[in-house]
Amino acid sequence: MLLARVTNILMFVVVIVGFLVTETGSAQGCGRHWPLCEGQFTPPFDLHGVVEYGHRFVSGLVGILVVWLAVWAWLRWGRRVEVRVLAVLMFLFTFIQAGLGAAAVLFPTAPAVLASHFGISLVAFAGTFGLDLRLHQATGANPQGGATARAPVPALMRRLVYAFAAYVFLLVYLGAYVSHTGTGMLCGQSWPLCSGQLWPHLAGQVWIPYLHRVAAAIAVLWALWLHLAFRSRTARWDLRRGSAWVLGLILLQAFSGWYLVASSLALGAIMLHVTLMTLLFAAITYLVLEILPGPRAAPDAA
Repeated sequence: MLLARVTNILMFVVVIVGFLVTETGSAQGCGRHWPLCEGQFTPPFDLHGVVEYGHRFVSGLVGILVVWLAVWAWLRWGRRVEVRVLAVLMFLFTFIQAGLGAAAVLFPTAPAVLASHFGISLVAFAGTFGLDLRLHQATGANPQGGATARAPVPALMRRLVYAFAAYVFLLVYLGAYVSHTGTGMLCGQSWPLCSGQLWPHLAGQVWIPYLHRVAAAIAVLWALWLHLAFRSRTARWDLRRGSAWVLGLILLQAFSGWYLVASSLALGAIMLHVTLMTLLFAAITYLVLEILPGPRAAPDAA
């Protein structure tokens, strides 16, 4: 499934470069023009123009691949509900993301709206990643499985994983809101405390980064609990592995949060933080798909 794999990789690049556009101040690198750059097909040869136009070029290419992949997957594997849902998520949120990107360029936009752009980008990536995963499994490229691998998961555990995925999505939005409001250093360089205090004086906008840190700590504890629960309550290798990836990535994400603060929001630290969050979202998507009830259907006829 080369088409799905290439689309997945390029969608990952779009998400990362999109945040690079924001953090380098390149969102207006092409002026108030979209999709052209300063009204021309070629960008100005400066950092901001090249970064912004490069992002638009890759996004446009991904848009074409997403349409191609969604149509192909629907026609070839359309009997599978998961494939249909993932194809729709990928298609819909890719173009919502493009629309928000255009709106951010053409019109002044509040931080609360801008913060939603990254979250929507992650949903588009999750749809693409999930579709790539399911097509990879459906074509027999992943021969592991068997009765043990398909053992059902208790409904309560499924709900807790779904709730965890939704919670992390809100955490992502809050982190993007910290970035777009420029409040990342209002707690100083102490970490994980805020200004060296467990309960600081929440004057002005200090509550924004403080709430993000508290929410992130809860997410780490939740991920640890899920992993321990899967290790003790199921023999399924896929759920143990998925929860281990989620726990490992969320711990790395927390460490990158310390590095972010210690470096005074250096660009490299920001991009590491965003990259790890995107990988974490992929791991959560894998876990969500693997706990869905019911055995996988046999492949459709060609």
